[in-house]
Amino acid sequence: MKKNILFAALLALATPTVFTSCSDDDESEGKSRITYYAILELNGAQNMTTQLGSAFADPGCTATMGGEDVSDMIVTSGTVDTNKLGFYTLNYSVVNPDGFSASASRKVAVVDRNNFASTYFGESQYGSRHYFNAPIRITDNGDGTYSINDLAGGFYSYGRYPGYDAYGYDFFLDATLKLNADNTIEVVDQGYWYWEDPMESIDGKYDPATGTITFVMDFGAPFYVTLTK
Repeated sequence: MKKNILFAALLALATPTVFTSCSDDDESEGKSRITYYAILELNGAQNMTTQLGSAFADPGCTATMGGEDVSDMIVTSGTVDTNKLGFYTLNYSVVNPDGFSASASRKVAVVDRNNFASTYFGESQYGSRHYFNAPIRITDNGDGTYSINDLAGGFYSYGRYPGYDAYGYDFFLDATLKLNADNTIEVVDQGYWYWEDPMESIDGKYDPATGTITFVMDFGAPFYVTLTK
């Protein structure tokens, strides 16, 4: 009997007691127990191009929350300067009544479809890895040559190891190019990058009708790059 009494006493001490008060009920009164997050859906593509000097119309996006259309709650930020080549980001966000936000974004490239020097979306493939929509820039050096910020098409810099440049890793293979009269591309020079070894056996071509650039290179295995605008 004493053992039972002692066990009951120990159990009572080990079990936490939860107290509630009227003030706790008052504080929670009127607050929703269920919060609905906004769901945003882009109108059109997530990655878009627009011609240098042209007008750009943002297709925007729609938003629903709890099955209801709340597109009028969308806040859009970011601008696109069509007078300047480059990449621009448009952000869309909705904050629900409980203060939780949801967002979506779109990347817009201002390109020059009439010139080799332009901004491009880079696609790269090496082995089984395949990446898309890397921001690639080709600039005119004014001496018959051009500079590209990443001959690898963003494979390492934006695909496999994005953001590592902030820690001092250089995965961008900058290079100097020459566009020949037959629209073949000659790689005049390759810069230093993390892997040190250059791309070899480079077959580069430019199609002025579509504005597409293709590179087929050797990096111990076939390395493919396609740039579009």
